[in-house]
Amino acid sequence: MSNYQNHPLAGAVDLDGAFNKLWSFYKKYFIGLYLISLVSALITNIFMSGIDLASLQTVSTDPDELLKMMRSMAGPYALTMVVALVFGVLIHVWVLEKPAGEPGFISSVLKRTLVALIPYFAAVILLGLLTVVLVSVGLVLLVLPGLFVMFYMATVIFFAMPVTLIETRNPFEVVSRSFRLMHKNLWPNMGWVIVVILLLIVVAMLLGAIVMLPFTGSFIRSLANPEEASAILEMHRNPVYIGLSALTSALITPVAPILAFLLYFRNRGDEVAIEVTVENNTAVKVEDLYPPVPDRE
Repeated sequence: MSNYQNHPLAGAVDLDGAFNKLWSFYKKYFIGLYLISLVSALITNIFMSGIDLASLQTVSTDPDELLKMMRSMAGPYALTMVVALVFGVLIHVWVLEKPAGEPGFISSVLKRTLVALIPYFAAVILLGLLTVVLVSVGLVLLVLPGLFVMFYMATVIFFAMPVTLIETRNPFEVVSRSFRLMHKNLWPNMGWVIVVILLLIVVAMLLGAIVMLPFTGSFIRSLANPEEASAILEMHRNPVYIGLSALTSALITPVAPILAFLLYFRNRGDEVAIEVTVENNTAVKVEDLYPPVPDRE
């Protein structure tokens, strides 16, 4: 999809319009979004089930054994991160390209996913390191500055994937461009992200409660008898829990990439001087991709 002027996520100027577009897109393309999210959740949950969290209790008083055990867990954690990265890029590409419905859609999505993986990963590492530093400084000063920085950087990170896919694959340019887009409408952008994140937290808690229903007995026993607390830590290895957790988490996973493009299109729609990298490695001007947006009073 080389021209995004008619993309269904473009054009939202306020929170109400953004929610309408988000919900409409979610409903219309639910099957594809859900299947990608479900496969990702199942694979990550299976990898995580290979981590024996209960064993950490047995070595909690021995720092050497604890460190050794944590090293043995590095492999499953690394695999989980790789899967999350690949499917995270994949679902963003799917959200961007699916509305076009062009021939060869699947191969195009896979190709763009592979091309964007390393640049996006590098950009996220840079943003992640910066986030850790800024949040740490904010928390040292006061809790509120730390929370502000956390939401601020979360909003910046939302821009990274759309910028990588549409504009540039240079990680440093992705980072700087994400900051510039974020500051075009600083407070509204943060407001959108904060509202959506809070809603997702509420929904995730409700879905988590549903997942926990079959394990209520074990949970109550662990509260009554601390010696049985390891049963709760072992729950993530239960096939029923893996399946239910994947089925429910896949319902909310697509919201993040949809919001990312809502933010991106909203904040870069009135720009006409940025070069955009396309698949044939040629550069086109933004005015070739987007019609002029009239000034809003």
